[in-house]
Amino acid sequence: MPLYRQLPETMKQTLEQRVQLFLAEKEFYGCDGFEVDDRVRVTIAGHACLLILARPYSDFDEVSSILVYPDAYHVRDIESDGLVVSESHEIRAGEASSRGQVVLAWKECEEAARNRHSSHNVILHEFAHQLDYLDGTADGAPPLSGEQARHWQTSMTHAYEHLRHTLHHHQKPWLDPYGATEPAEFFAVLTEAFFQQPSHLKHEQPEVYAALQGYYRLDPTTLWQDA
Repeated sequence: MPLYRQLPETMKQTLEQRVQLFLAEKEFYGCDGFEVDDRVRVTIAGHACLLILARPYSDFDEVSSILVYPDAYHVRDIESDGLVVSESHEIRAGEASSRGQVVLAWKECEEAARNRHSSHNVILHEFAHQLDYLDGTADGAPPLSGEQARHWQTSMTHAYEHLRHTLHHHQKPWLDPYGATEPAEFFAVLTEAFFQQPSHLKHEQPEVYAALQGYYRLDPTTLWQDA
């Protein structure tokens, strides 16, 4: 976990304590024959707990299990509108459930762990969804109140519409286009950027960065060297 090595000593200790709690409380399961060893557990727990480094550990109380596949996996999805039943097949690198389950592809986790400047980190992405679920629904806004909620609504709505507008006009955004699919994915993609590319996010979207800084109670640009 490259980011761990650049944390101040006090934060390293806090992260270690939260990782120990996480490993003691959460169940890990290997899928498709994958063997979950300590390296897998600590890598996933370390990145997940980075999101709650300055937040209450109880934010992850509802997370109960982590399923780990060796690589991207196939998902069969069946939908019905009452008259027509449709079936689709998807290849996924991860997913999160409101039932407290997180699914991850280890190959994707490894790649993110090796490169802290990568624009994508599936662990941060899926555990951001778990934070989003804290108010009962994944809508791109974790539990907030008062002025913080108003600032979040204004800044995130503007940034989300800007991303969609950019894509609509066939321009290439710097942020992962997947964030434009729905507000929940926008929050997860922004969380990746906040921890992986904080300086870039702060420069491109200062109001969004400020909203995320207020929520995560961290300023990564002051924590990571060469952020």
